[in-house]
Amino acid sequence: MLQRLAILLLWATMWFGPARAASFDPRLEWRTLKTPHFNITFHQGEAALAEEVAGIAEAVFEKMTKELGTVPKRPTELVLIDPTDLANGYATPIPVNTIVIFVTAPNESSVLSKYEDWNDAILTHEFTHTLHLDTIEGLPKLLRLALGRVVNVHRVSPGWMIEGLATLQETRHTTGGRGRSNMADMIKRMAVLEDEFPPLGNMDGFQIDPPSGNLRYLFGQDFQQYIADSVGEKVWTKWLHAYGGGIPYWLPSKRVFGKRLVPLYRDWKAYTQAKYAAQADAIRAQGETTTTRLSDGEASCKGPTWAPDGEQLVYACAHPVDGPAIWIRKGEETTRAVKGAFAQDFTWRADSDAFFYSATHTVDRFNLYDDIYFHKVGKKYSELVTRGLRVRQPTLSPDGQSLVMVKNKIQLILLFTISKLKR
Repeated sequence: MLQRLAILLLWATMWFGPARAASFDPRLEWRTLKTPHFNITFHQGEAALAEEVAGIAEAVFEKMTKELGTVPKRPTELVLIDPTDLANGYATPIPVNTIVIFVTAPNESSVLSKYEDWNDAILTHEFTHTLHLDTIEGLPKLLRLALGRVVNVHRVSPGWMIEGLATLQETRHTTGGRGRSNMADMIKRMAVLEDEFPPLGNMDGFQIDPPSGNLRYLFGQDFQQYIADSVGEKVWTKWLHAYGGGIPYWLPSKRVFGKRLVPLYRDWKAYTQAKYAAQADAIRAQGETTTTRLSDGEASCKGPTWAPDGEQLVYACAHPVDGPAIWIRKGEETTRAVKGAFAQDFTWRADSDAFFYSATHTVDRFNLYDDIYFHKVGKKYSELVTRGLRVRQPTLSPDGQSLVMVKNKIQLILLFTISKLKR
């Protein structure tokens, strides 16, 4: 008897998924708004947003429980928090079904930027996780009654199945989604054309080379869409219930899809390669534009901006080994202007001797905010112009006396101006 119990405990431990913990600013004051299916917890400044999210969340509940054929037993905890200028969110089934939304919407350079209503998009994605990870049937359900919520079959699914399904549903059930994103399509297309199509065993994206973690979202969604197109629109709902009542790591692909995953993967890879090869051939037939790469090809670079003198080009790169840095290209020479900084937006002073840029940094220990920096060419360090203002995309006026920026404030996008600059 003890031996059997030990085996059951070991089995349950294998199903345990890591619960997330977060440290929030202790100065925040929290309130909870209850709806039929959600407890929405929010802090000061978010009352209007919480009211808006309440209606959206209930609409998401209706469409996604119908789509996936499962309903949580108790209300889902939904936390709205605004500690960062980076769009994100996550869901966990432990200790109870919980969704945390960082309320900032994505900016235009994000792979998440294809959306009509960000709250609808992020809630559709994260609530899909909640329903997916909470689906448990058969013997695993009996074990959960005895051992608690640590028994969770879907938590040990491949990451591309977990994130791919949520990305599939955000595309299917909203007017945007990464499945419609031109940027996501570009990433997949270039992976094919550069002969870097991810192997099935690396679809989770545990690699430092781009697109790294995006693999499980973008290629996971694409593979799942291919299977749905080939087998049937509701095939992933069937998968949810089949695997949710099965044995961890024993994927019921033949029973659900009619074929095993490896042959399906090969078919999808061949289809995707043919699709993007045809696109490339059509573009080459029109004539390609000749380009010269200025960066080393290993770093991810953004924000190239010419100085007014037309001789200097500033840009930022994040290198997988050397880390982030801001670079200046002049003629055939490239020099590192700022070590350890990454920026997407630059604006030069009229004399081409200095520039402003926006970058994300830690503010008051608990927050990651965008602020403006000033850098004089030739200096090793930059000067912080704003602190905690949550501003980006600086643009200097022609007379150099004013700096206009975009300000983020709880999903509001505002224009902000600093006048009488002394730099």
